[in-house]
Amino acid sequence: MKDKKQRILFIGPTPPPYSGPELSMQQFLESKALNDAFEIHFLKTNFRTDNTKKGKLDFSMLTNFFIYFSKLFKLLVFKKPDCVYYPITPTQIGWIGRDVWTILMSKLFGAKVIIHLRGSHFKLNFQQFNSVIKKLVGYSLSKVDCGIVQANYLNDQFEPYLPKEKMAVLYQAMNVEEYTSEFDDEVDNGKILIMGHMTKAKGYTDILKIIPQICQEFPEARFYFAGNIRKGERGVFYNQFTGDKIAYEDPFEAEAQILNSEYKDHYVNLGIISGADKMTHLRTTDIFLTASYSEGFSRSLLEAMSMGKPVVYTPVGAHREVFENGVNGYACIPGNLEQLEDALKRLLANKEKRRSIGAFNRDYVVSNFSIEKIANDFKQIILNTVAK
Repeated sequence: MKDKKQRILFIGPTPPPYSGPELSMQQFLESKALNDAFEIHFLKTNFRTDNTKKGKLDFSMLTNFFIYFSKLFKLLVFKKPDCVYYPITPTQIGWIGRDVWTILMSKLFGAKVIIHLRGSHFKLNFQQFNSVIKKLVGYSLSKVDCGIVQANYLNDQFEPYLPKEKMAVLYQAMNVEEYTSEFDDEVDNGKILIMGHMTKAKGYTDILKIIPQICQEFPEARFYFAGNIRKGERGVFYNQFTGDKIAYEDPFEAEAQILNSEYKDHYVNLGIISGADKMTHLRTTDIFLTASYSEGFSRSLLEAMSMGKPVVYTPVGAHREVFENGVNGYACIPGNLEQLEDALKRLLANKEKRRSIGAFNRDYVVSNFSIEKIANDFKQIILNTVAK
């Protein structure tokens, strides 16, 4: 007689929108390794399909608050999960609105709780939380059985409430068969692709500032931005590399400035892309760029590397731990425009270097970040947590 599978309740978002947290949750839910090992149940948390509306407090959010917790209650009562896996938010409103109560309710019904931080800025944000909310968040964290982060050096994010011996590291996973370097599309010489929110925290306004200098020296350069422009920042308020507060810049004003300049033809706003359109742009890009001030582990960066692309990146989150400057591409400190400009120029000036780095990146991702490898790592984290 086969041993009964342990019941695991996964709580989190799935696409749409087609961004990192949603796609990662979908990968776990579809993983053969996880489904073979566990009886998986799922509670979807996202009710908005537009990234620009994430984190906004309105009537629909309040309505869905009650819907969510009624569904959670039913799952805890009738499915009786042995373990609850829950990706937390880095924001005060996220914790007081859902995270605290999800953790405490799950513990009340006897489940082990694994939380997952997909980012690197909880600790910095927590310093600014209201003092009463800090105590409530700290109490809920003390009840957690395992905390997952996306890099080894981030395992202090929940101290002193969640000690390092209760922490685990889980890197980003990539479907290396879908994101392959074997394709027929011709690479567009000088095409630089940037994917993600077009905000100051993602480095959008910094990139726009160096377009003139890049294009003066490399007139073939074109900057393609795939994402949505939005005012304000939600969740990221500090430079994760330096700890400094980010000085906000209006992305709409920055875009208007470049569109009214002589370099407007070097700027392309693709909007949000997905599916075949996204794959075409990844295949045809010459260089992939991320200038973010804070990340856990950029999914879009890994997608580009899996497709054999050289990258320019910021050493934040797992990037500083798993990528090597000059090997996987070139690194630049967030907000350092001189380093950003130099990194891009070094790649644009050397086609053979771009080719060799891209080929290395493909092999590196296949060896270290395949879905199969990361899913098995995650399976072991769950087994270890439930066994305690």
